[in-house]
Amino acid sequence: MSEQTFSPGTVISARDRLWRVDQQDGEILTATPIDSGGDGQQRFYLPMEDEIRRGKLDWPSRETIGTPQAQDLLRRAHRLSMLHGTAPLLSLQRSRVIPKNFQLVPVVMALEMRKRVRMLIADDVGLGKTIEAGLIITELMARQLASRILVVVPASLREQWREALDYFFHLPARIISTRHRREMERELPAGASPWEQFPVLITSIDYAKQPRVKNQILEQQWDVALFDEAHLAAKPHETGPNQSQTTERWKFAQAVARSERIQHLLLLTATPHNGYTDAFASLLRLLDDRLVDGPSHDPRIRRDVAQRHVCQRRRQDVQEWFGVDADRNPFPDRDQDEVIIPPTSYERNAIEAVEDYGQQVLESARRGGGRAKNLANWTVLHLHKRALSSPEALRQSLRNRKESLRQRLQEELGADVSVSEDEAKATVFDEDTGERLDDEEAAERTERSVFGDVAAIEKEIEVLEEAIEQADTVTPSRDNKLSKLLEVVLPQRFREEDKVIVFTRYVDTLEYLAGQIGDSNRFADTDVFTIHGSLSEGKRREVFQDFHRSDKAVLVATDAISEGINLQHAASQVVHYELPWNPNRLEQRNGRVDRFGQQKDTVYIRTLVMDETLDASIMKVLVRKAAEIRKQYGFSPPYFGEDTDIMQLLTQHDIQIGPQQLTLFEAGKEQPSSNGDVPEELDDPFSTDTLDRIRGDSFYGQTHIHLPDIEERLEETKRTIGSPEQIEQFVRSGLSRFDCRIEENDDDTFRVALTAPELRTAEVDQVIERATFDPAYGLDDPDVTVLDLGHPLVRRLVEVVKQDTFREVKEHYGRTSYFVTEDAPEVTVVFHLLARYAVASGDGSPSSILEELVPVGVPVYREGTLSEEQVQRLIDADPSPQTRTDEEVRGTIDDLFEDTEGIGDHLREAVDERRTEIVEERRSIQEELAEEETQATAWTESIADIAEGSYDVLAMTVYYPA
Repeated sequence: MSEQTFSPGTVISARDRLWRVDQQDGEILTATPIDSGGDGQQRFYLPMEDEIRRGKLDWPSRETIGTPQAQDLLRRAHRLSMLHGTAPLLSLQRSRVIPKNFQLVPVVMALEMRKRVRMLIADDVGLGKTIEAGLIITELMARQLASRILVVVPASLREQWREALDYFFHLPARIISTRHRREMERELPAGASPWEQFPVLITSIDYAKQPRVKNQILEQQWDVALFDEAHLAAKPHETGPNQSQTTERWKFAQAVARSERIQHLLLLTATPHNGYTDAFASLLRLLDDRLVDGPSHDPRIRRDVAQRHVCQRRRQDVQEWFGVDADRNPFPDRDQDEVIIPPTSYERNAIEAVEDYGQQVLESARRGGGRAKNLANWTVLHLHKRALSSPEALRQSLRNRKESLRQRLQEELGADVSVSEDEAKATVFDEDTGERLDDEEAAERTERSVFGDVAAIEKEIEVLEEAIEQADTVTPSRDNKLSKLLEVVLPQRFREEDKVIVFTRYVDTLEYLAGQIGDSNRFADTDVFTIHGSLSEGKRREVFQDFHRSDKAVLVATDAISEGINLQHAASQVVHYELPWNPNRLEQRNGRVDRFGQQKDTVYIRTLVMDETLDASIMKVLVRKAAEIRKQYGFSPPYFGEDTDIMQLLTQHDIQIGPQQLTLFEAGKEQPSSNGDVPEELDDPFSTDTLDRIRGDSFYGQTHIHLPDIEERLEETKRTIGSPEQIEQFVRSGLSRFDCRIEENDDDTFRVALTAPELRTAEVDQVIERATFDPAYGLDDPDVTVLDLGHPLVRRLVEVVKQDTFREVKEHYGRTSYFVTEDAPEVTVVFHLLARYAVASGDGSPSSILEELVPVGVPVYREGTLSEEQVQRLIDADPSPQTRTDEEVRGTIDDLFEDTEGIGDHLREAVDERRTEIVEERRSIQEELAEEETQATAWTESIADIAEGSYDVLAMTVYYPA
């Protein structure tokens, strides 16, 4: 048995079923069932199989005469499930994405690399990096170059990636972490590894970098490894040849990149360059060591080679792609401004009291030195941020701290309040806090960190009482920022649109704002919703959908929705209640609404800033300078590398923020880096030298990679693989076939009632109250179910209808039928052939399979065949009310089959002619791309190398003249 070989595209009979061969590698054969029994691709070890032989689908029955309606449904089911040979990009068949042409550039670049895809996708915020990466993954899967996927992200993005892969690409992915792993292992046999059992896994970089977990990951074979926010895994900046910087994240990324078990590598980040060439070059080294020359501290990027691996476009690059036609610009205008708010005397007194208390905290920690002193600095900064957020946030923090101090005096303070310096720094600077703690927990533990001996703690409590007393005086009526929000900012926003998203850093501020907005008579007609990190993912989605469907609403949210979740279909207005101290976080929030797909022409962004505070200083130094640089250079300056913090930047730019504050924050001048060393003078991220270095190192543009007539080809792809209109027609006919009801609602959606047991699955409810076949409608309304090719109901309907191919139930038999029409000049039989072709890879990797439904028209009572146009005219013809008896139809078929050999010749010729047409179409693509002188020619070298695999007769129809 092991001596048998089967070429891709042939049909075999094994295990009492028919299979299409996808690939054979020695004694391992990979095949897909053609009877649509619900099973996916399977692998066969030939020496262990009882019998495998070449197979063929039985011819349509000459005895059972079905109906044209059943045959049309059968043909549609097969067409919708095929791997079409003329679809320009196979990934579009496997996703509900309708991409713009600029989003296809990374896919073409990936295809250029063919066997080993190693790419940095560094497009700007809002251009759709997740969509671009998903298209690459599904393209590789469609070409049988990938099946096992590892997605590595910050912990806060895990759920967003799971939802995106499921919604847009119908890829069921599992999240794995310490908590998730326990659940997974209950599903698996004893001793089985979840890393091996689940084909698509999402994990956080801080979970994956742990030595034990890292080794388990590297033991597995992964076809694609993807790092989102890849700059977090870059090698830290080195100042000279004697300095060697590293992090566990970098070590893990390096191990993955160098593993022989991992074929394809995708790095995603909107901020790949932190101002240091060596850190940026380290990302390129992950892709391929040959992209960079020189030592790690002083690299030279080989631009001629590296540009093939980098897709990095600013917003202005994409706008130039669309040209001068404003109607084609996919981005909204941005109306962005700061609202400067003078503090009341009560607010000023509270802030000064916190500053005085901060001095006492530092004094308590001073004797401890080292870690205690550093952690105390972050604790003081954290309390100051809370004071600038809201009086309620400050009160809660001071009370939490008082409780912790008293617990320490009573020796009852537990280890559960421990926080590392890196976690405390991250929560202050609005960075990723890692796998162990989320933002809120890291913030709470930071404010509960206690330092010093008993005497110091007792003194600290005394000063703390004064701070609490001052914070209690800031009632809502004395809260100037709250008043400005309620009386000015929100009323102005509601004059533009009925939805506003208010971002805040802290849950205490969130609850405070939601209560005050909800209690205000000004907003009696306004729904108020809240989303924060403590909510489950399901609850977050539920609340967000309620906000989306509301007529007029405010959503008060923490950064639980600022990373990864796209808000452009729900709102176009954002209010930042306090200023994030990391401008990348600010832009990340803005990018959720100011992005490709925003329905409004303008997005409005307002940031509330307390005057004469550290927030105001940060705004002047970071936010405004960043806006100026973005306008001039097209990108934001870098922030907060390993050796960078806000206090250095403020000091470097001579920002004076009051005598007490200046004294308090002088410690920031000597903040140690994560490895304990005091950094050298910071490279100014706003300097011309730094910005020119970033621009010189970067690969902005890539718009020279042009797909000829790409929009026409996208339309061709939709026509080939199934437009929404074609899917709707199939679903309507299929539901009717199974006596299920589909009724129109008043809002252009449909109510679907699944009364047939064979159509029900665990993923589909018995009743879908609101369904649509329009993907755009589904994006705009979260309550609507989009019925597309990947939806479980459509997939199930395709499978069940295709199974009719193997049953001769007359009522639903569609493989043989007849048709009477005035458009038939003579009695003709049209055969529909299932033709399979194999496309050579050209580099030794597996061939890909193409499938076509080829119609062939054969006159019954004369020689020859009909032209393509004549056959299509018959297929599109209107029926006549005339009928024929089944006996008459059988006689006609018998007459035709008197020359069986001649029929076989006609069918084989038609299959080969279709192969020739596909070859010519693909050669045309090659020539067009070559004329454009793009990099896209390499991947097309073998796409026209197509061999016939096999064909079967799916259906035959007798056409009678009326």
